[in-house]
Amino acid sequence: MTNDTEGSPTRVRPATGWSVYVLAAALIAAFGGLFYQSRQVASVRQDLQRLTQTQQQQLEQFHGQMQANLAAAKGEVDQTLGNMSQQLETARNEARTGVKRAQITASKKAGEVLSKMNEKDQEFDQKLTELKQSNAEASTQVNEAITGIRTDVASTRTDLSGTQADLKRVTGDMGVMSGLIATNSKELEALKKLGDRDYFEFTLPKSSTPQRVGDIQLTLRKADVKRNRFTLVVLADDRRVEKRDKTINEPVQFYTGGTRIPYEIVVNQVRKNQVVGYLAVPKVKMPLRSGSAEILKAKS
Repeated sequence: MTNDTEGSPTRVRPATGWSVYVLAAALIAAFGGLFYQSRQVASVRQDLQRLTQTQQQQLEQFHGQMQANLAAAKGEVDQTLGNMSQQLETARNEARTGVKRAQITASKKAGEVLSKMNEKDQEFDQKLTELKQSNAEASTQVNEAITGIRTDVASTRTDLSGTQADLKRVTGDMGVMSGLIATNSKELEALKKLGDRDYFEFTLPKSSTPQRVGDIQLTLRKADVKRNRFTLVVLADDRRVEKRDKTINEPVQFYTGGTRIPYEIVVNQVRKNQVVGYLAVPKVKMPLRSGSAEILKAKS
């Protein structure tokens, strides 16, 4: 017996009712999922589109703000550059003006300095001229003075020679030859110019109190006007020596300090209660020899 199944096509069994429902539900679910996904995609696309638009707006706004800021900055920079250029030009103008003023001031000062220098030069030339004139006048005056002095010296020498010719030496009251004797003031001046002795003039009044003359003291005891005689006391080296009844122009001699050259008193005038004369003191005081001291004291 043959198998009916061998070599014959397979037969499909018809689906059952519940399978159809399951398939339909699956299809519905699939279509629902697709619809949900499509809705989600559309929502995302809308969100993305809105975000893109927002970002685009923000970019445009930012770009516009940047353009405005750049324009403002450029305007400020241009204004600043313009101000700086104007200030620079002003500074240049002021500098030019200052330089010109400085040049003018310097030129004025230089002119003033030159003017003062010229004035100084003129003053110097004037002073030099005056100095030359003064020197010439002074030289003339000096020459005249020298000539006058020479004339006076010559005249003085002549007078002195004549006066010296009138001077004389006489023996003093101690028997010693005196120096030159002056009988008046003119002759006394001639003696002073010779310089051999120191001279001390005196006017000696009659008094009990000694009067210092040079390095000695004198006391006038008597003055006889009629006979031109006088008496005085000499105090020297603590020794008192009385010179009695002496005449005018007579050298009154005495020793002092142990010298070999005597001091000399010469009275030129005898007046009432006073005498006028001079004391002659040797400049070189030569000491006495030992054997001569007692003799000289005895003569005093």
